[in-house]
Amino acid sequence: MTEGADLYRLQCLDSEGDKKRQRLAEIEAALGESKELQQARQAVKRAGEQVRKWAVKQRDLELEVQGFVDKISRHEQQLYSGAIRNPKELEDLQAEVAALKRRRQQLEEKLLEVMLKREDAETVQAQAQSHLDEVQADWTAQQADLIGEREELQAELAEIEQAREALLPSIDAGDLRIYEALRRRKGGVAVALLRDGMCGACGVGITPSLEWQLRQGKLAPCSNCERILVRT
Repeated sequence: MTEGADLYRLQCLDSEGDKKRQRLAEIEAALGESKELQQARQAVKRAGEQVRKWAVKQRDLELEVQGFVDKISRHEQQLYSGAIRNPKELEDLQAEVAALKRRRQQLEEKLLEVMLKREDAETVQAQAQSHLDEVQADWTAQQADLIGEREELQAELAEIEQAREALLPSIDAGDLRIYEALRRRKGGVAVALLRDGMCGACGVGITPSLEWQLRQGKLAPCSNCERILVRT
């Protein structure tokens, strides 16, 4: 015959195992990159794309400005070389040089704007990288803690399973089937302690006849919640 204390011990082991398995599931879900880390990495990526975009525009404008500088230099050499003597040709060349200088000035102003935008983008990139480094460091520490906790829980679950296996031979096979069925139906709790004449699970008082059965060491279910009652 199954002793009520053995069933209660089995219930305690199973309840503890349930809690540890639930925590293990939470840890497994938490392992891997967090949403915050993914967002921080994406922010660095976007900032880097902006820096590259403005760097390309700056380079293109610098090349364009240099092209105007070279062209103006060639024209001015012609102007001051004395090779052109025709007044009309000189006047046209001077006008072209003036136009080129105006265009160069416009490009230089645009280049300055682009350089400032690149500088702003680099500042944003540095801030994003700094934030990523902080998030990465926190995440790495948390992962190490979770992995350590997971190993502890796995070891504890192995001990619980060992204790459970050692206890099972003392429990009648029929009683064990009832116990397992109740655990499935009652949220994992099949056994309740009798406290001050009441079921410790649902709080309903027991009848004198049920009290007598329990005093005789027999297993009896609560008349209300149907859990197996055990005297302390």
